[in-house]
Amino acid sequence: MFWHNHMNTGGWVFMVLGNIVIWGLIFAFIIWLVQDWRTRQHQRETTSSPSATEILDRRLASGEIGTEEYERVRRTLSQPPGEQPSGIGQPQTKT
Repeated sequence: MFWHNHMNTGGWVFMVLGNIVIWGLIFAFIIWLVQDWRTRQHQRETTSSPSATEILDRRLASGEIGTEEYERVRRTLSQPPGEQPSGIGQPQTKT
């Protein structure tokens, strides 16, 4: 590497390029970790609570409610918020 007390030009070029590559990989890994953490945090926030329709579908599938109540609540959920009657989740009683 040394020749008459002078560094060979090829040696320092490879050292500089090696340092650039190593630091670039370190920075890329840190950026990837931060983006992955943000993505996972966002996914936890969006998937933590199921929608009303998903809950309704699960209740029908498990047999908690019948098809008549399912259709009634489904129609109610599809209406705009101002037009929904009070007592959405309560079954209708026939007298």
